[in-house]
Amino acid sequence: MLAAAPHSEATLSIVGNTGVAVLVITACMVAMDAFPRLRRLAGPVIAVGSMSLTAYVFHIVAIWLLDTEEATVPRFYVLLGFIASVTVLAAVWSRFFQRGPLEWLMARATGITRRIQ
Repeated sequence: MLAAAPHSEATLSIVGNTGVAVLVITACMVAMDAFPRLRRLAGPVIAVGSMSLTAYVFHIVAIWLLDTEEATVPRFYVLLGFIASVTVLAAVWSRFFQRGPLEWLMARATGITRRIQ
């Protein structure tokens, strides 16, 4: 627990990081309630959050298809490209559908459990 290495993942580090994450999420939710216009600006980020499974799978497939290990472009630009593309795709998708495609598929696949008693 007293390791000086960065990201040592000691118990106190995990508890501290969890606390910071909860604080950031709470601050974002309070800001959304306090400033209604902020919700419109945050729309693309909300869209990505509402289809996080689809976003994660999109990144994995894109990394596999683009073979980013051999890319000559700096990795930072690849990261920015991933962020921009998933944000645009999620924002456009959310205008027409309530859920992301993989979220819809998971809801259908697990929907059968509602009928089981």
